[in-house]
Amino acid sequence: MKKLKMKYGTALAAALVLASAAGATTSGLSPATSACIKQAKATEKTCKVSASTAECKVEYDTALANCFAAGNGVTCATACVTAKTTCDTPALAAEKMCLKTCKHTEKAALAACQLTDPNCPTNVASTFLTCKKACTQAPASIACKTAFTNCLAQCPNL
Repeated sequence: MKKLKMKYGTALAAALVLASAAGATTSGLSPATSACIKQAKATEKTCKVSASTAECKVEYDTALANCFAAGNGVTCATACVTAKTTCDTPALAAEKMCLKTCKHTEKAALAACQLTDPNCPTNVASTFLTCKKACTQAPASIACKTAFTNCLAQCPNL
C-alpha cells in the first residue's frame, strides 16, 4: 500500500509538470487537473496488475481527489466520488443482470442452431455483442457517468 501511495505522489508531481507544459484541458478542467486525472487513471491500470481491484480503486479515488485544489477542491471531488459510487452500485448490478441474460440467450440460441445453417453461430455471436453493448450503455450507467463529470466540473481545480 505504501508503494502505491508513493507511486501516486510521484504521478501527481509528474502530471503537474506535464500539465504546465501541455496547456490542454479536459471537460473544462485546468491543464494541471486534467493531466493529473489522466496520470491517476494510468497508474490505476498499472496497479491492477499487482494488487486487487478494490485496493486500486481506493488508491485511484484518493489520487483523483488530490487532482483538485487543496481544501475545498479535494473535499468536493471526494463527495463526487462518493456520489458516483452510490449511483453506480444499482446501475452496475442491473448491468450485470443484463449481461447474464444476454449470455443465457446466447447459450440457448447456440444450442438451437441447426447444422444446415452454417451462419447461425456467427449470427448468434453478433446478437450477443449487440445485447452486451446495450447493457453497457444503459441509461442508468450513462446518467451516473454524466452526473460524476458534472460534479467534478464544479470542484476547484489545481
